[in-house]
Amino acid sequence: MKLLTPNFDREGPSVEKDEPEKEGIHLFFELFTMRFWDIIKLNCIFVLYSLPIITIGPALGAMTSILMAIIQRKHTYIFSDFHEAFKNNWKQSLVGGLIILITFSFLGISLFFYLKLAQEKPIFYLIFYLCLFITILLGLASMYIYPLLTTISLTLKDVFKNSILLCIVCIKNTLLCELACVLILGLHIFFFPISFPLFLILTFGMLSFISSFTAWIGIKRFIVQ
Repeated sequence: MKLLTPNFDREGPSVEKDEPEKEGIHLFFELFTMRFWDIIKLNCIFVLYSLPIITIGPALGAMTSILMAIIQRKHTYIFSDFHEAFKNNWKQSLVGGLIILITFSFLGISLFFYLKLAQEKPIFYLIFYLCLFITILLGLASMYIYPLLTTISLTLKDVFKNSILLCIVCIKNTLLCELACVLILGLHIFFFPISFPLFLILTFGMLSFISSFTAWIGIKRFIVQ
């Protein structure tokens, strides 16, 4: 696997006429190794565009847009296409990011509040577990939000609705993806600050690639087709 060898080819590798199309884990590792340096470039650009903090949502949307194109084997120019995607999707990406931030902030406060009340009145455990269920469901659905937002022409309302539906109908892939992302992020946090350079050059791009690849499986099957 040419993981650490830069790929300077403009076009993707040719595919033999009778060669079966790769999918699943085989396609994942093929794309990851082929486009490893592009993922590093995307990670670095994402970090630079996210420095004002308020632009994290649009930067994530732009990175997801490029990764979705890579996963669909479309030709991409990393730097120019990232800037173009950032410019074209910044409004929806910003609003979508703010909605996610506000929603999870509200749910976090609700979990703390009702857990405290439940210690005095056990009936509030019902509301606490309801909030916990909603938090987990939206956490799983969040991996589909930016792939849908940057790939399919939908309103924000439909993006969030379809994200929830996709996380349910693709629950196996969704859980595997979330587990992989949690393990990777957990290891990076555990070894912080030693792992800090990885955040700057790889971590965000790798996590976004994993979630975008998984999301595209569901989007292609249940929405595009």
